[in-house]
Amino acid sequence: MPSRRSHKKSRRGCLTCKRRKIKCDELRPECSNCLRHSTSCDFAWQIATTPSSQLARVPISRNSRQTRSISLSNEGSPESTSVSIPESPAALSICSRHPETSHLLELRLIHVFTSSVANTMTVSGSGRKDTWGAVVPSLAFNAPYLMDAIFAVSALYLRSHHPEDQTLTRASHTYMRTAIAQFKSLLNAPLNASDVEALFVTSSLIAFYATAARLFSNDVVSRFDGDQEYTPPLEWFLSYQGVKTIVLNSWQWLRDSPNVLPIINTQPALALELSPNRPQFFDPLLNGVDEQLQFMNETLATKTRTAYEHSVAFLNWAHQRPERNRLMGFAATVSTRFVDMLAEKDPRTLVIVACFFAMTRVVDNIWWLQGIAKKEVMGLFSLLPEEWWPQMVWAIKVSTADEPLNEEVWGPFTRSDCVQEENGLDGDIRSHIDYLVSIIDIP
Repeated sequence: MPSRRSHKKSRRGCLTCKRRKIKCDELRPECSNCLRHSTSCDFAWQIATTPSSQLARVPISRNSRQTRSISLSNEGSPESTSVSIPESPAALSICSRHPETSHLLELRLIHVFTSSVANTMTVSGSGRKDTWGAVVPSLAFNAPYLMDAIFAVSALYLRSHHPEDQTLTRASHTYMRTAIAQFKSLLNAPLNASDVEALFVTSSLIAFYATAARLFSNDVVSRFDGDQEYTPPLEWFLSYQGVKTIVLNSWQWLRDSPNVLPIINTQPALALELSPNRPQFFDPLLNGVDEQLQFMNETLATKTRTAYEHSVAFLNWAHQRPERNRLMGFAATVSTRFVDMLAEKDPRTLVIVACFFAMTRVVDNIWWLQGIAKKEVMGLFSLLPEEWWPQMVWAIKVSTADEPLNEEVWGPFTRSDCVQEENGLDGDIRSHIDYLVSIIDIP
């Protein structure tokens, strides 16, 4: 028998290649296997977000943009990509950067965005629809990375209606890959007052794309079928954490921006009830936390407890009045410790995330959330040890319900909010962000 060919093992390969049990070449921003098969590569989401601590150290500059060459190599990776940012981004020809696309396709994509996609990205109010349908495209004329993000989301929208069209599949991946690469390079340079509006909208579209892309995931949702393991939606949380980072670090300019403030104002200010003397619906998810943390060091235990309590408080707040603008703030609101525990597949974190996805069942009448509740809840269930199954009863019942949700299935609806005035968390979202910026050390 001939000896087996020796090969170098891939230690830092992408999750998609690991699930398929094939060797990953570890190329950034998207490995060759994912690019060849037109599948989503998690490397792209890794470079799409910058930790708050890292971005907070970036000097802020009001100077005009200069030509620069940026290395996109990830720490610990020998591979790198050099991206040149020209003095005028508008000078770039979008089709020349994407020879596999056509002007007709791009005209179709921008038309679809302004006429259809923009209407699905806002909760209510014609002014907000005008922001996505008119103001955002106008910002993109001077920010090619934003235009690429628009094209990517539009292609994804069309894919939801024409899933067999490989042209749309290639277009969505190609445009998003280019948008992320340019977006990352700008984050590695000093923030500029003229860039922050387009950067914020681009980060929002990247997060939106990460959300909608789960519709096309082929993850197995049963522990008994196939040999592929369900992968938690880490890219969803990472991308929304990136939006939060952009907002906090450029708030001095975004706060009074007439272009993007209507988008930010769609998110209500948090009013979380953290008092142990007022038990709420999801509080049983915290049972056993003391025993779980007793062997951790004090610092890590404190961060972990806070991550659990804050995320459960958010679930209680959103459960009282389940509305889309409330629910979709969850991924941006949780702490970095919570995201780390999701990556580690911590059982309690998986249950909390499952309850969040179950709540999206009430807003699955829009294209980018249809079927997500059941798919994600059952996938998360497949990762849990058997002793955690009882904690999943509510999430499974809600996500799999065929009939309209009522209080028997959902639990009691509450129309009043618990506002913590003493913590300064009452008021509109702008006051809330003002407060957050005031307590975070941002140079």
